[in-house]
Amino acid sequence: MQNRIWEQVGEFLNKLRSENITRATSVEIPGYKDTQQELEAMRERCEKTLHGLPDEDQQMILEWMAKLEDMNSLEGQKAYCQGYVYCILLLCGLGLFRQEISPEKFMKLIER
Repeated sequence: MQNRIWEQVGEFLNKLRSENITRATSVEIPGYKDTQQELEAMRERCEKTLHGLPDEDQQMILEWMAKLEDMNSLEGQKAYCQGYVYCILLLCGLGLFRQEISPEKFMKLIER
C-alpha cells in the first residue's frame, strides 16, 4: 500500500513539473524579470554581431547557445523537483508520511 502512495506522489510531482506556472502560487524571484529583459536585449545585439562572423564560427556559437538553453532548462527542472523532494522528506521526518521506502528508491520513482 505505501509503495503505491509513493508512486502516486511521484506521478503528482511529475504532473506539477509540467504544468503552466502562471498561477497565483508561482514564486517571484527578485530581479528575474529585469534580468530576462536584459538578456533579450543582449540576445538581439549578439545576433547582429554573430552575422558578422564566418559561417563556421556562427554555427559553433549557435550550437553553444542552444546547449546553454538546454542546460538552463534542465537545471531549472532539477531544482524544482529537488524542492519537492526536500518537502516530502521533511514531511516524512515530521512523521506526517510514513517512509517505508528509502529516499533513493523514492528518487527512482519520480525520475521516470
